[in-house]
Amino acid sequence: MQKGLFTFLVVCAIALLTSLPVGANPGSAGQTAEAQAPDRICGKGLTTICTLEMWLAHKHKKSNRAIRQVLKDKSIKVLRHTIQYWKPRGGHPPTNIAIGRNLSAADARWVIDLALKYNDRIEGLIFQALNPSNYVAIATSAWDDRSETPITQGELERLRDPQLSTSDFHALYTSLTNEKNLPGRFY
Repeated sequence: MQKGLFTFLVVCAIALLTSLPVGANPGSAGQTAEAQAPDRICGKGLTTICTLEMWLAHKHKKSNRAIRQVLKDKSIKVLRHTIQYWKPRGGHPPTNIAIGRNLSAADARWVIDLALKYNDRIEGLIFQALNPSNYVAIATSAWDDRSETPITQGELERLRDPQLSTSDFHALYTSLTNEKNLPGRFY
């Protein structure tokens, strides 16, 4: 009986902590998310990116070590499958990006720049609701067309605006994907 109660309490604590708004800190009652700096919770506390996956054109395979070093310099954990390459004659990887809802605006802009450097362009945004909160994917084919919204270069430039706060960035992202108008249960 006590084991079941303990499990219930742990699940409730995890649910409470994962439902906090972007940048919220459980010990900061009374402060708005805007007043706090986003917690750097991943990569030795230096980034809000816990998981990054990228699929790149085969031509970038020769730069594999350099790309991995860029990620390591940002303190992003690099696993064997973090970076994958399209087959030599496989065409161009998808031109989309997925940005989790708890990334800081600075980290999100860094990822956009990384995607533009190694995947040429960004033409679609994956809905935030479908991915973990501290997750990033560049050129993902994990989701179908209904999970992605096309984006213009002008809209992308608005996301890259260094004046956007973290909450403004995510509000713009979800506005561009029109996620607020999705049904409660997407899949």
